[in-house]
Amino acid sequence: MKIQTSAQRIKVFEKKQYIVSGLCLLIVTGLAIVFNALHLQNVAEENTRFLSRMVKIGDFREASLILQQARLSSFTMIQYKSPESDRSFVIPLKAEIFKDNSFFNRIAKNEIKVSVDLNTATQSNDEIIFEYERFRLVPYAFLIWFFLNLISIPQTRLLKRRLLEQFNRDIEIEKKVAKSEIAQQVRHNLRTPLAALIHIPSRLPEAALKERELLELTIGQIRDLISKLDDRTNEAFIEAYSTELYTTLDQAKRELTNIVPKSIQFEFDIEDIVASSLVKHIPYELRSVLGNVITNSVEAVGESGKILVQVRDLASEVLISVSDNGIGIKPEILPKVFQKHFSEGKLNGSGIGLSHAKENIESWGGSVSINSTVNVGTTVTITLPVEDRASWYLPRLKFNAQSKIFIVDDQESALELWKIKLQEADLMKQSVFSKTGEVCMKTFEKEEDCTYLFDYDLSQRETGLDFLRNLSKGSTRCLVTGNFDNQKLRSACAEAGIYLIPKGYIPEIPLIKLST
Repeated sequence: MKIQTSAQRIKVFEKKQYIVSGLCLLIVTGLAIVFNALHLQNVAEENTRFLSRMVKIGDFREASLILQQARLSSFTMIQYKSPESDRSFVIPLKAEIFKDNSFFNRIAKNEIKVSVDLNTATQSNDEIIFEYERFRLVPYAFLIWFFLNLISIPQTRLLKRRLLEQFNRDIEIEKKVAKSEIAQQVRHNLRTPLAALIHIPSRLPEAALKERELLELTIGQIRDLISKLDDRTNEAFIEAYSTELYTTLDQAKRELTNIVPKSIQFEFDIEDIVASSLVKHIPYELRSVLGNVITNSVEAVGESGKILVQVRDLASEVLISVSDNGIGIKPEILPKVFQKHFSEGKLNGSGIGLSHAKENIESWGGSVSINSTVNVGTTVTITLPVEDRASWYLPRLKFNAQSKIFIVDDQESALELWKIKLQEADLMKQSVFSKTGEVCMKTFEKEEDCTYLFDYDLSQRETGLDFLRNLSKGSTRCLVTGNFDNQKLRSACAEAGIYLIPKGYIPEIPLIKLST
């Protein structure tokens, strides 16, 4: 038995649909013709019976009016035929003289003959011939058939859509099978040389510490690429996504710092507040994208030059810019750099780096663009949308006239930064500064309308986080620290309901004093 594809099943279904639709049209047309004939037969007999009574009493004028009315409502011609010429007539007048006897007319029209019962002693030969249009009700049959099709169209489209969805699923399965076979072969070819590489770092001398770290990072990247080729379910691919953008960027920073030659001035600046941004991405893909872009910059600047990576939080999106002062890109080439398989100036270039980067970034809802000037430099700009903020994120600090503010930090410079901020917001009279947390714990631990701004490193026995955990949960508790990049610390703040403010963000965080 031959198995039909989804496309073939759709074609078979459409053919059946046309056949059924045609049969329905024939059926409703036939029913319309039959119903028309039966109905007019009944009308003709009723009119004949009524007319017979008029003829018996000799009221031919009334009989003529009855037939005239019947002709106008249902028939094209009515002819009364009688052996007595004075009783014979045709409605309309002269219709018999101008009667069309063409073939089409004989097909389109039909006659009903009904004998007139006069109840006379001798047998009556009077009869009435009713001529009518055979296809009078066919237009109504077409209308009914049209509405039936209109009703069936949504159901038909639904079935077609399901068939197409199944067809697309079949194609996706075939693609995954093909991809799996290729991935299996590639994994097999990569794992053997990887196994050899893994043993090399342990054999390097202690003096080659940086080279060992670089090799270990490279091996880690190769492992990530191999793991990407694994046969995984959709759920596993979903698990590959992350929203911890700062962690990914920080790891990329450490990897790339070891890769970029020391002769090149390389800076990777991540704005502290980026740590609060939850941005959907695949970590190893984003690190690979940045690696490709910076590799291009290294080639562009040559043996010496400058590469600057800046990551800025723009509230609704995170902006990543990679700038270099290299040779730049020619204007005629610039529009082609994102095209697949386009490569310029690379002997063994595959042309998939930037096209792959664009594909990934756009799949995360972001965008990528390039600006370049020959002999001046190139800037690659990546934007990624911020889906949400970490639960420990505090966009602003609000106070009223009754609010008490406690700033605890063992560094004088940090206290001075807070004093400047509070002075500008006219909140100094409500503020207390200390280098230890015990003052706040003993005096105001039960008050609700308080804002606590504690540094993390306060003493060897207790941290600012320990102090804040023991304070009232109804107050505003904030941990102000330069250790914000510690994932465990961020998670601890989120779990305890404590806000976290990066120390570098102190000059930027808005302080709002409410009028009431």
